[in-house]
Amino acid sequence: MSRAAKPAPTLKRRHLFKMAAAAGFAFSFSGCSRSESAYESQILIFGTEVDIKIYHPDKYAVNEAIARINRDFQKFHHEWHAWERGGIVSRINDAITRKQPIEVAESVKTFILKSQQLSEASDYLFDPAIGKLIALWGFHSEQWQGPPPDDGAIRNWLAERPSIKDLYFIGRRLYSHNPQVQLDFGGNAKGLALDMALQSLQRAGIEHALVSIGGDMKALGIKPGNQPWKVAISNPRIPAEPIASLALYGEESVVTSGTYQRFFEWQGQRYSHILNPNTGYPATGFASVTVIHPDATTADAAATALLIAGPQQWRHIAEQMQIEYALCVDYSGQIEQTKAMEKRAKLL
Repeated sequence: MSRAAKPAPTLKRRHLFKMAAAAGFAFSFSGCSRSESAYESQILIFGTEVDIKIYHPDKYAVNEAIARINRDFQKFHHEWHAWERGGIVSRINDAITRKQPIEVAESVKTFILKSQQLSEASDYLFDPAIGKLIALWGFHSEQWQGPPPDDGAIRNWLAERPSIKDLYFIGRRLYSHNPQVQLDFGGNAKGLALDMALQSLQRAGIEHALVSIGGDMKALGIKPGNQPWKVAISNPRIPAEPIASLALYGEESVVTSGTYQRFFEWQGQRYSHILNPNTGYPATGFASVTVIHPDATTADAAATALLIAGPQQWRHIAEQMQIEYALCVDYSGQIEQTKAMEKRAKLL
């Protein structure tokens, strides 16, 4: 069985894109028949562990594929971390602040346009343009310890309400109607990284693999013996224990967004890193949301949006984002699911 999502981080856990001190990967081989050799690897990056499990007969091809993923992730970390100086997101944010256009690569344009579509479908509950709000709450630092921002600072941010819909392109030149926009793709960049890793494995001729980034996973094919991958969903109240399990099939991803994963406590109150752009304050609707979708970037964005939407709105947002499989857990431990997920998830 795949590992359950990890326990809630302590305040010393690094930001999603804060690279571990020594980035690299470990490689091991489990002896099976040549046609079903199991390879496991771990890459330390994004401030978390990337676990890769591959079934493939060619050890050399596996080594090359893992090395390529490692190189791609190192570059990805530099380019897409919002506060990594010299990266593409940092350069875009600097240009927006200066009210200047910036020319970007076609791949960057494609990702921004896709993020705009996902944001619109979520009624902008998922919105990667809230970097200044994230900074106000201190979630760009290595330690999250409060105090929370004062109400006046949040009202000032809401008065400007920067959004990814403020961005537009002329050719490959990116412009913004609002100089307060600061991009931060922490809400769907892990999904993009998962999609990239699986594409790299496919190009290497690998047909059976599972990649996990901090507990979010994407599968390629199924396990030998026609077996699906088994995934455990954490109980947000006791993250080390699973609350449900499900089977993951070929080219599917499963992503969980949880308020228990990054937070700080101040004067007896817990403040989560998942912020509601409509209020400026941490989301309080659900403790966690798990989404299954073929596209991990979509799953990542949707899990965030549904968590912010909460019990009253999540089904509407799921329909707009074309999410068939979703499992939501509230703070009392009650579970709400889509009908399709009820058939997939086994509650424990």
